[in-house]
Amino acid sequence: MTSTILQPGAGVRGGGKPLEICVFCGAGRSNSQVIVDMARATGRLIGQRGHRLIYGGGGSGLMGEVAWAASETGATIRGIIPRFLYERERAIAAPAQETHLTDSLHRRKEHMLRGADAFIALPGGYGTLDEILEVISATYLGMSEKPLVIVNAEGVWDGFISLVETLRRFELISLAGQPTFHSVASPEEAVSLVERLTVPAT
Repeated sequence: MTSTILQPGAGVRGGGKPLEICVFCGAGRSNSQVIVDMARATGRLIGQRGHRLIYGGGGSGLMGEVAWAASETGATIRGIIPRFLYERERAIAAPAQETHLTDSLHRRKEHMLRGADAFIALPGGYGTLDEILEVISATYLGMSEKPLVIVNAEGVWDGFISLVETLRRFELISLAGQPTFHSVASPEEAVSLVERLTVPAT
């Protein structure tokens, strides 16, 4: 892993455009080639459209697929990873990136929420679900207006979307205010929607 290491407390985000797009996804590879291809397409689109990638910093699984594809299309990459995971995964190849080390998973999420302009969520495990809920909660409570777009590849997020609808039906989640997330079927739709929701109309 070729990296520039930033210690906790160093700045994560530079100013201005292009967009800083944070991608949440699994460290596992997935046994679905459709999901793997979507991960690569997401990274590739971020690079092709001139945006910058923020992600979990590792070279394994879907994370690695996104990062390598972004790198191959010229994207600047910022990996944000807890120190204990960095030590565990440093032998796994990842593209050249600016790596920001944090002291905990909680600090990682703080830096992601502060540093990104928008979020795209691909399939993943507990960590991805935790990151999605962090963004949704911040939006729901009025602490953030940054869009979150979920790519519902292979119907992975059907159950989650259904749960949210159930909570709304029982009025455990208010219907007032802006949407806390958007769901699309493809990386192309996700990146286009992020651009529309984040860049002011001219």
